[in-house]
Amino acid sequence: MLARGIDAAWVDGDPYPQIVDGRELRGGSVQPVIDPSTNEKVAEWTEATEEEIDLAVAVSRRRFEEAVWSRAPYAHRAEVLEAAAQAITAEARRLATLESLDSGKALHGALSYDLYEAANAFAVAAGLCRDLHGDVRHTSYPPALFPVQAPRILTLRLREPVGVVCELLPWNAPLMTGSQRLAAALAAGCCVVAKAPEEAVISLVELTRLLHRCGLPPGVLNLLLGRGETVGERLVADARFDLVSLTGGVATGRRVMEVASRSLTAVHLELGGKAPVIVFDDADLGQAVRWATMANFVNAGQVCVAGSRLLVHRSLYDDVVDGVVSECGNFRIGDALDEETFIGPLVNSEHARRVRGFVSRALDGGEAQIAGSCELPAALPDSFVAPTVLGHVRPGSELEQEEVFGPVLAAMPFDTEEEAVAIANGTRYGLNASVFTADVERAFRVAERLDCGEVNLNCHFTPNMNAAKGEPRKMSGISPTGIEAYTTLKGVNLQIAH
Repeated sequence: MLARGIDAAWVDGDPYPQIVDGRELRGGSVQPVIDPSTNEKVAEWTEATEEEIDLAVAVSRRRFEEAVWSRAPYAHRAEVLEAAAQAITAEARRLATLESLDSGKALHGALSYDLYEAANAFAVAAGLCRDLHGDVRHTSYPPALFPVQAPRILTLRLREPVGVVCELLPWNAPLMTGSQRLAAALAAGCCVVAKAPEEAVISLVELTRLLHRCGLPPGVLNLLLGRGETVGERLVADARFDLVSLTGGVATGRRVMEVASRSLTAVHLELGGKAPVIVFDDADLGQAVRWATMANFVNAGQVCVAGSRLLVHRSLYDDVVDGVVSECGNFRIGDALDEETFIGPLVNSEHARRVRGFVSRALDGGEAQIAGSCELPAALPDSFVAPTVLGHVRPGSELEQEEVFGPVLAAMPFDTEEEAVAIANGTRYGLNASVFTADVERAFRVAERLDCGEVNLNCHFTPNMNAAKGEPRKMSGISPTGIEAYTTLKGVNLQIAH
């Protein structure tokens, strides 16, 4: 057994590999897997070589043109995806433990949320795969062309797989997000080259192995490991892809668009967020406090849809902020593999330093006040950041505008509905928002005015991320959702009568 009760058989003794055409390749340089709970090396992985990258793209292109998956019966594709959903559920403990070991995600959250959503992604995709449809309509030519008797035309709009996809996956929820993206792409009939993030490789290697065990043909999904500036850059520049899909940050999104534009490759981007949680004076206080706390501090704030800005009507401001600070005082902070832990480490020490920098600059610049901060247990490594609530944050300040991606909440009061909407819309992001009010008309009025792809009323987070997501706006990205994001429409016009 490894330390902290991890079964030694769960962790590869050899470096984690590329998986190309069903084979495991280890030709590149070896890199360490660091457990952020201890800052100790627990495993190794190999970075993809240029030859392995080229092989992965070539294999994906060949498999798509051979139609080994895209023209397989929908029922067969659905059976493979359903088997994957069942296998993820059966192996939930192992997969969640490995993700916690690799990324620092608290084990309890990984088990209760990420693994459920990962399995659900494949189950939902299986159902959609069986029912992938377009539409049929009667159409006609201009009357002047056929003034007497026009031909009757039936137009069919059919969904086809977009082709070969480059899927660039994030480190904050690699298994859950990877499952959502890959399940949708595979259900559509695409072939995929996925790149795991360098910060968290293990669970995506295990997911790819699992899919092959469940009957996915070799070469339909190929997995590469490596850094964005090397492996990622080479993939995005490859004109053999039909679509590049990124879940990541704004700077990376800009670079992906720039490089992909050289070959006019289509791009989907789901990027950052700075979600406002708006609490009006008639809101249920307990409900608002609980959701505001959960919205920002789940996964130590490393969530693109985190409610990292708390906007509260001035009459309730002190009560709500004090309530959130009190809730934070109950957090169990520590080893991600302890099932009692709610706040684990951030993904690595470098990211933790970045997050602490936001706090120190805001305080030093007089742009915020400390409303409350948890005390970290002694002897934790520098990958941990104390959950912190900053009050009276100045709208327009760095802390209020930029995505911190850590356990730091920016709270600020407002006086009117107009002011709340203006602050909420006043960033470059447009991913999601939450509104807390007992007034149904106000709830929908504000939701309509919020410039984001998804609004939650008296709650936060989408209840079913595989079926109820909106599309990001502004610099949060350009990304259709679900299986249709990986399809294209083909129109077929049929003359059915003279």
